[in-house]
Amino acid sequence: MALHAVPHEDVYIHLLKGDQSSASYTALNPSGTVPTLIVHGGAADGGDATLAQCIAIMEYLDEVYGPASATGRLLPSDPIARAGVRAIVDLVVGDLFPMLTMGILNRVKSHGVDSAKWAAECCASILPALEGLLKRTSTSGRYAYGDAVTMADAALVPQIYTVLRFYPDISGFPTVKSVFDHCSALPAFVAADWRHQPDTPDEFKAK
Repeated sequence: MALHAVPHEDVYIHLLKGDQSSASYTALNPSGTVPTLIVHGGAADGGDATLAQCIAIMEYLDEVYGPASATGRLLPSDPIARAGVRAIVDLVVGDLFPMLTMGILNRVKSHGVDSAKWAAECCASILPALEGLLKRTSTSGRYAYGDAVTMADAALVPQIYTVLRFYPDISGFPTVKSVFDHCSALPAFVAADWRHQPDTPDEFKAK
């Protein structure tokens, strides 16, 4: 949203209070996950269209708003570059993200396993692959692919914030760290940082 300056209205879903499991929310998004995007007038019949899942939403926003935005498209026009960006996104969203979700960690904990230790072990097993991939694809160590912001950065930055909760020292993965350090300081990423949102609990707000 911030990268393409998309006009929108935020509706906050408090995960710790279980808002995502309410009947009103699951009526919009049966998986009970965030985010959900409602596009007014986007349905074929002129009604509202409801989109779920981060990558589907990002691709929709990129297709609709990317061409005219100052940032440009987050998915490159070149087929090889586009596939390269998607490979990073798939590794982050398909391999790393599922292991660190609240639902999975609660399920692990319910089986008597130390969920924080388990999450740290997951990070330790997946980060080497991400580092190896970014060493090939990052031109300057500032962005995940090439030398401009792409959807790979938009997927990676929020997930590394989650990684740092369980695996606070990522210095052993210098390319991952340098990309995260650079991109997380960009204005659009700061604006999207969950620690800077109006509904962020005080104890979690960025200092």
